[in-house]
Amino acid sequence: MADPMKFRNVEVLAPMVRAGTLPLRLECLRYGASLVYGEEIIDRKLIGAQRVENHAFGCIDYVSPREKVSVFSTCATETKKVIFQLGTARAPLAVEAARLVCQDVSGIDVNMGCPKSFSVKGGMGAALLDKPEVVAEILTSLRRALPSEKSLTCKIRMLPSTDKTRDFMRICEKSGAEAITVHLRLRDERPAEPAHWDEMARVWDAVKVPVLANGDFFNRRQIDEFWKHCSEKECQVSGVMIARGALWNPSIFSRDPPNFDDMVKSYVRSAVATNSTYQNTKWVLSQMLAGGTGVTVPTSFNGISMKVFNRELSATKSMAQICTAFGEPHDQSKYPTRAHTTVFYKDFAFEDTKRPLETEVSEESAPKSRKIEPESGESA
Repeated sequence: MADPMKFRNVEVLAPMVRAGTLPLRLECLRYGASLVYGEEIIDRKLIGAQRVENHAFGCIDYVSPREKVSVFSTCATETKKVIFQLGTARAPLAVEAARLVCQDVSGIDVNMGCPKSFSVKGGMGAALLDKPEVVAEILTSLRRALPSEKSLTCKIRMLPSTDKTRDFMRICEKSGAEAITVHLRLRDERPAEPAHWDEMARVWDAVKVPVLANGDFFNRRQIDEFWKHCSEKECQVSGVMIARGALWNPSIFSRDPPNFDDMVKSYVRSAVATNSTYQNTKWVLSQMLAGGTGVTVPTSFNGISMKVFNRELSATKSMAQICTAFGEPHDQSKYPTRAHTTVFYKDFAFEDTKRPLETEVSEESAPKSRKIEPESGESA
């Protein structure tokens, strides 16, 4: 069975589009995150992906033969701590996608809160808040199919009334969810609008499974204030889920954080070590250097004014150039051809295999792995 304490008294990294990739997850774990959620991956995007053991970087990549890109990447360091967030609207597709990836993750989370059009138009994310019967079928099917030690959770948004939120949470629990994260905003509310922290005191006891809160945790002070707020309200929330605050500063989980320069450089090293694309690395770094609500960043970096440094970062066009800008060593000859680019898998020899839709997980049905070794004379 899944660890019953897994979601108790936790501070976790939220799933974030573009940002919730492997290097940020590893950095958050380094600084004390209890669990890390990967960015939402749509079921159809994962189905058909081939599991590749990328020994050159010590990673497991799920690679789309059609797009020739890694859809999801993970590694042994996070296996017991990473939750795969799934975007889905149909139980059979949810099961097939979860079956593919479950051996390399700690659990599966179903996205029931994303309000973005690409998700809602496909019947996923926040669209599921209006379809309790579909939610029940998805969760019941996943719980039946997943190994018992793999957790099943969901992330929702507040519904128009407290009673409706509580009822929806009960459906999730009854259908097999072992923890529920509530984003404390309504579906139509945008990030600029404040989260409704007080609502947590009115919904946490709707279910017996752990309930986590998400929304407006931008710095360590706010997180501590929320815990205190819950204590005063006698609200037994099990955890907080941190999104933008962790993107701007992954050491938000630490009570003894490093200085800003060291924190950012550590992220650069993790990006290099995990074959992150230079484009995604540059974008995440730009977010860290800009900061956001309640987060103050230094006026200079590496002895250069932040304005000038940001221009230099914006001009970089390779991982080597990013490393140079941050004063980090980088020897491109150590890495395979096209490392840290979006075309890393361009010439990879994919197997031409088509597997039938399956609804159960077993060792016999688990996807076979391919391998990428370091090129001759290279060390990973």
